Amino acid sequence: MTRSLHSAVRLLAGAGIVASLALPAPARAQRSTAAPAQLSLADALTLAEQRSEALKIAEAGLQRAQGQRYQARAQLMPQLNGTAGYQRTLQSQFQAISKSAGSSDSGSGGPPDTTSSGGSDLASSPLAKIFAAPSTVTLGLQFSQNIFTAGKLTALNKGADAVERAAIAGVSTARAQLVIDVAQAYYSAVAADRMSAIADSALAQAERALNQTTLARQVGTSSEFDLLRARVTRDNARPQAIQARSNRTIAYMHLRQMLGLSLSGPMTLTTSVRDDLTADQAMAQTAATVLSAPISLPRANASATPDTAVDHRAAVRQAADALEAQRYALRAANWQRLPSFQVTSTYQRFGYPRDGTVLPSSFAQFYPNWTATAGFSFPVWTSGRLKGEKLVAQANYAEAQQRLQQAREAAELDARVSINQYEQAQAAYAASVGTDEQAAKAYQIAEVRYEEGISTQLELDQSRTQLQQARINRVNAARDFELARLRLALLRDLPIAGMPAAGMATGGMRE
Repeated sequence: MTRSLHSAVRLLAGAGIVASLALPAPARAQRSTAAPAQLSLADALTLAEQRSEALKIAEAGLQRAQGQRYQARAQLMPQLNGTAGYQRTLQSQFQAISKSAGSSDSGSGGPPDTTSSGGSDLASSPLAKIFAAPSTVTLGLQFSQNIFTAGKLTALNKGADAVERAAIAGVSTARAQLVIDVAQAYYSAVAADRMSAIADSALAQAERALNQTTLARQVGTSSEFDLLRARVTRDNARPQAIQARSNRTIAYMHLRQMLGLSLSGPMTLTTSVRDDLTADQAMAQTAATVLSAPISLPRANASATPDTAVDHRAAVRQAADALEAQRYALRAANWQRLPSFQVTSTYQRFGYPRDGTVLPSSFAQFYPNWTATAGFSFPVWTSGRLKGEKLVAQANYAEAQQRLQQAREAAELDARVSINQYEQAQAAYAASVGTDEQAAKAYQIAEVRYEEGISTQLELDQSRTQLQQARINRVNAARDFELARLRLALLRDLPIAGMPAAGMATGGMRE
């Protein structure tokens, strides 16, 4: 887990979602499950990590890179292979010769002449037992070791290490992006919940004002124009409340779909958008002080500067590792024409069971054969293959250089944009703190003044509109502030906005 993810853990700890940032989980469920009655942000992140396709793809990429590293490293180590085989000879010239020699010696009906060097010697000789054996059992061990490869295998291993580091950064990026996506969907659903409550409250206020105006009209203290205005205001509030409920339903369904939950059924979100700072506190906190939170506190003033260094960004690290891998690939391509030196040794035991049996009766009847070979290998004529591999490696290296420069430039811009967005969200939140309370107090006064007949319907409607807008602004500002803080905390591992993921082509790294 990277340092920025540790910062995110501290940032999200106050909401109780530390457990959601654990290391990769094992097998994950794919099918939709029933939605829990209560869902915290910690639960949402845990569920999302269990079914995230992007995270699984990144983890598969890491597993592939680790496998390639094992493959590359194995070529530097000794190799030992065992063999076992059974061969049945159906028809052989040696069997025919041996039988022919034996039958020619006994054709006169007398015993074969064992004193002569004729055919009977051939039929009973050890060579006949080998070449004319009906069955052969072979046991063997083969050893091989690369002694000198002109640096090709070293370059291959260093390139594989670079690819693995890039894959590790890719997993961190996928997990950080998952946290951002889930938090945004969760907070949007919470905000939609609040928006629906605000719209319902505005509708109730408009309904109460209409009842008061109707009563005033009945007693003759209000005009028909005021009654019409109150009725129109109430009727206009109904579509807004309906739209807010629809937006809430859509936001909840989007969150359910992201988490693999059933789209229907009751569910309550228990982690609210944090909204407990005063205006002075909100203005006093900066990007350097809001990103650290002890486990026991929802907020903290401990200093923890977000990591915005360009070379620390995951995308830049991936591009740098890709460049290193291509540099070693080019080095290996340049050394393809140099000779390689290998040592091999083969140890075998041959057994020749009698006809009608499968194995010899004892291990002593397996005869040894042990060879050792040392040799050079080098290309003599490849019809342009090595030149083509070198050109490909040069092109990959040049491309990786430009991608690294692109990543650095984009990372610097992305960091500045993220800091600016955080400062903007912080200022907007600070401006909204206390405004809704003042607007609520103003509306209460306007309602009392209207009941006493010392204010107009227009003044009451304006106060209600200001209160509704202030509440909406407060919810939006709190949500945007939380997401901006979280993005800045995870900036080190988040992908760079508008930049595709760096490729990890390793062409030309062959042995």
